[in-house]
Amino acid sequence: MSKHSTVAVCGRDFTRLPNGVMVVSNDSGDLRAPYSKESIPDYLAQVDHSLSLKKKPYRKELLRKEEEFNKLVRQLESRRLSLIVVLQGRDGAGKTGARVRLEEALDFDARLFQAIPIGAPTEDERAHPYLWRFFAHERMPRFGQVRAFDRSWAERLLVEPVMGLIGRKELEASFAEIRTFEWLRVQQHAVLVKLWMDISKAEQKKRFEERAAEKPWKLSDSDAVAREHWDEYTRAANEMFHRTGCDFAPWYIVSSEDKRYSRVAVLEVINQALAAALK
Repeated sequence: MSKHSTVAVCGRDFTRLPNGVMVVSNDSGDLRAPYSKESIPDYLAQVDHSLSLKKKPYRKELLRKEEEFNKLVRQLESRRLSLIVVLQGRDGAGKTGARVRLEEALDFDARLFQAIPIGAPTEDERAHPYLWRFFAHERMPRFGQVRAFDRSWAERLLVEPVMGLIGRKELEASFAEIRTFEWLRVQQHAVLVKLWMDISKAEQKKRFEERAAEKPWKLSDSDAVAREHWDEYTRAANEMFHRTGCDFAPWYIVSSEDKRYSRVAVLEVINQALAAALK
């Protein structure tokens, strides 16, 4: 990718890559104290939802990015590295589709790739500290392996405050806990790529209507909740980017209004991170 351009937002900077993906990557500073009272930028208001790819260039670019991803991943073990991909975003934004493209690129090789869907914690998981379940059941990759988290520890900063399951004091402590957790993953030779897949409210409504007509089994009560609490999730996501988008673990915000564009952009971001780690 070519040199990044920088755009100022509400007194803070984010980076916009040449392909339109936004990057939130602040100086890590003190890992234990990421909370301060400055205003939170509205990052999601800056997402360019006009980005798209036509079918023919999409197929060509997707194949090229998948081949590149496969080649890069197969270098990880010899370099004693692993890859952790975090897929967060609006309900209906295409997290599953992006994950399938990663799996497809690795020829569905279960020795290399594992998808980790994250839902509500079990009773056993609730009996442990919050981050324990992300290590349990071999959820963290060994050297040479890839783990794609379909939702992640970031739910602590999204669902829980929106649904009133966590107080402000505990939330502020969680920013520090998660920053430190991610720093440790990087220190222990993980390439950590955190992606937020974003769509407009109108596009989400359209996709939910299509689900109801074509794939009703994919609809859940959480879809209605996502619509009802759209603004609260927006505020929570913006604060999450601001507090946990660090130089060692930035947030990449990808428009998923056009699925073809987002699938290629996700692979491009991951490939860039892998190539940088493998230098």
